[in-house]
Amino acid sequence: MSRPRRRLRTRLLVAMVAIAFGVLVVSAFGAAALAKQTAADSAVADLEDRAPALATLVEQLGRQIRTQPVAADAASRLQRTIVELLAAAGTSTFTINPDGSVTEGTGALVGRPTDVSTRTILDLPDDLRVDDLDLVTLLAGGQQSGVDGDRAYVAVPLSPIAGATPVVVVSGQVEQRPLGRAGTFLIVTGGLALLAAAIVSAFLARRMTRPLSAMEVAADRIAGGDLSARVDTAGMRDDELAQLTRSFNAMADELETARGHERAFLLSVSHDLRTPLTSIRGYAEAIGDGAIEGADERVRAARIIEAEARRLERLVADLLDLARLDTHQFSLTPRPVDAREVVETSVAGFQPAARDYGVVLRVLPGAAVPADVDPERLGQVVANLVENALRYARTAVTVSVDRTAAGVALQVVDDGPGIPVEERDRVFDRLYTARPVAGRSVGTGIGLAIVGELAQAMGGHACCDAAAPDGTGASFVVTLAG
Repeated sequence: MSRPRRRLRTRLLVAMVAIAFGVLVVSAFGAAALAKQTAADSAVADLEDRAPALATLVEQLGRQIRTQPVAADAASRLQRTIVELLAAAGTSTFTINPDGSVTEGTGALVGRPTDVSTRTILDLPDDLRVDDLDLVTLLAGGQQSGVDGDRAYVAVPLSPIAGATPVVVVSGQVEQRPLGRAGTFLIVTGGLALLAAAIVSAFLARRMTRPLSAMEVAADRIAGGDLSARVDTAGMRDDELAQLTRSFNAMADELETARGHERAFLLSVSHDLRTPLTSIRGYAEAIGDGAIEGADERVRAARIIEAEARRLERLVADLLDLARLDTHQFSLTPRPVDAREVVETSVAGFQPAARDYGVVLRVLPGAAVPADVDPERLGQVVANLVENALRYARTAVTVSVDRTAAGVALQVVDDGPGIPVEERDRVFDRLYTARPVAGRSVGTGIGLAIVGELAQAMGGHACCDAAAPDGTGASFVVTLAG
């Protein structure tokens, strides 16, 4: 049973370490993205610092060419030189004409047509076109900057010339600086963090699976017959595992209690079966051996055998009913009946036993009690309650049945010694028997349990209380829906 536990612990450890590793990877990518953005921002800021000076220089050169008389060939060479210098510095120019069209090159700046043929701004990545820039911002005198790929650029408008606005574009490479010592530091700290996460995860996984391991050991002991096995909850936090452990211990308590009840039940049933069987066997052997002489004695022996056989039959029927109630394999067939008539019929069958005990058994008179119940199950409830009352009553047992807002209320009252307060909640438990009364039969602890089960099955409940203010006598009330 240890391999599944190890697998669970390993899965927890791997899951926690994987989460920690994933966090480190995401952090690394985040740091790289942050470094890249920082480099781009730095490159743009550097260009923004350089661009005004370059724009001023270009503007001065253009003004000099426009204002000083220079031969055409010399001006052309000077213009080409300016373009080459601008290209070498990562700078290019274009002009926004009064009609909104765009002319690339230095023509407007120097006051003559350009001889440099280019469709894109020089030295910018991915063929950044003039049309990609915000011309409205530039015409308004605003500076424009940005990053395209691994290059940054800044566009600076110059003073308008004859209605046209020359624009200088400065670009530069975004330097991706290696992390250097910072990278080594990040790798080392990341490795240490991952190691620490593995250690902590192993500790947590072991701590989380420890109660499960203890429950596994306890379950094995219980399966082996040791019903006293429990899981120690000392030192546990009030969490789900602690609640699971307490539930396990509660289940073990219930199982141990049920096993104890089962043993007591078997002992009780064995005794209840052995007693009538012994009586039947003794009288049968006596009759067979001729030890009983006289017709009257033989009739008496036959009646005793018959009574003990009926006792056995009733005990077996109770056991069968209890088993059916446990497995929900019994059926209810409710139909409209007079509950009073059902009660009176059931009580009438116990009049001979009541006379033998010297007890007055009666049903309080009253009107019919229409109800929609199973008459056989109702009669069974009445029979079990009356039989129990006759075991303890001194002189009288009174039965009543009435119609209430909750349904049919059946009450059986005796004037016996009563039931102690601390035991009244247990009278409907299986195998519960009160102290027997001399000269009365001893119950098996099954009849009242059947009453409680049937009451619940029929949508009602059963309860017990004292019949007199001094605590003597017993009053059993069963309320049934219908």
